[in-house]
Amino acid sequence: MLQHRANTYAIIFVNITICLSVVLYRLVDADTGLAKVLVIQSYAILSLIVLHSYAWFKQGGSDLSLGYLFFLMVFIFNGGKAILFVFFPEYEEPYFTFFKENDYQILARAYEFTYIGMLVISIALLLNADYKKIEEVPPTDIELTAAKITALLFLSVSFPAAVYDLQSMLMKVISGGYFALFESEQAYGASGIVKVLGFFLFPSFYIALIAFRQTKWLIYCILIFAGVFTAVKLAMGARLVALVPFLILLSLWDVTIEHVKRKLIYVSGLFMVAVVFPALSVLRVGDKLEEGGGVGHSVFKIVKEMSDSMSPLAWIMQRVPWEMDFQYGHSFLLAASTALPNLFWDAHPAQKGSLALWLAIEIDPWIAAKGGGFGFSIFAEYYLNFYWFGLVLLFLTTIFISNMSKVKPNAINTAFCFSCFLGFMLWPRGELVAVARFILWNVGIPWLCYHFMISALQRYR
Repeated sequence: MLQHRANTYAIIFVNITICLSVVLYRLVDADTGLAKVLVIQSYAILSLIVLHSYAWFKQGGSDLSLGYLFFLMVFIFNGGKAILFVFFPEYEEPYFTFFKENDYQILARAYEFTYIGMLVISIALLLNADYKKIEEVPPTDIELTAAKITALLFLSVSFPAAVYDLQSMLMKVISGGYFALFESEQAYGASGIVKVLGFFLFPSFYIALIAFRQTKWLIYCILIFAGVFTAVKLAMGARLVALVPFLILLSLWDVTIEHVKRKLIYVSGLFMVAVVFPALSVLRVGDKLEEGGGVGHSVFKIVKEMSDSMSPLAWIMQRVPWEMDFQYGHSFLLAASTALPNLFWDAHPAQKGSLALWLAIEIDPWIAAKGGGFGFSIFAEYYLNFYWFGLVLLFLTTIFISNMSKVKPNAINTAFCFSCFLGFMLWPRGELVAVARFILWNVGIPWLCYHFMISALQRYR
């Protein structure tokens, strides 16, 4: 264990040294050769990913750990440009959505903030990692019965709602393409309730997976249904919202049911990158596949599209605090307000204060009016609220996320904690409002129901 700690500290020291060297290089070469600065920053980011992964696996970490997957998602959506600068330097297409190559000064600063933010997340995950296996404590009969009732209750209402909502989404995509999902008017009344109830589906799957894990045919049915939902959503052009719930299910399966075969996962991942994602890009934006482009060109397109969450940060850093002031935690307060239902306002304050909506209106009102946008990012939100001091809060936040990703002695608690990552995984390319809303409602309500059932069963007995 001491040897593992020593290796971890050594890797952290090396990463910090590389980071300080790169920052010093940017400061020295601030006015000339900024294009070269971006390339050097890219190499540093990729070295951070490699060294973090080495330390993670060396200390016994899993490649399906939700903490590790969260770190990779932060990299892909915010620092993924490093792959383009290092492996695709011959491509002349612009790497950023609403920035030109002559904006190197602001891009280098945003890239640096992203790099340091990823380093902070890496340090927090490595320092908070556990080195010993958790001994499982079987749930009591009352806890198991309460979990079964909770799972069946929410499955009974969420499964039909999710199927109906999926069918409605599929018809919209068939008739109007991927962006028809955003151009349609917001659902109110019965249709809105159906969509909300459908969000309980995967938390219900996770609880049922643990509550009924002795019933093999049932848990395999859950796996099949989850796979079908994932495949249909992928076919409609959705990537993140389709894959994340299924990855969480695989992670929970891996630590509570049986070890998932990695060869199948890696082969499926390569197939996604080489075949599925390029086809989805065609569906999303309507482009044609270029003849002779090959897998390399497809990978370039995918990474370019998925890694653009650094652009909102660059846009924020260009204007804050010179044209607008910091928010000083305002968006975090809005996230906390999502605990209150929308009973007192025409539109919930969290909806009115959405950072992603505000950014879309500021940059392109036409796209915003169509329901599209440029997303946001975890780094843009921390910078907008707290400047560089936000990195301290980012460290503490990562510690909390890391604790939620750990296996608990009681597997039912593990299912609830893993359900929270349906929200956490939205944050790398979104904002805290969406994260908090999902956790407080779609995970919080089943959790309250589960504990209410425990209390009721204890009184009955």
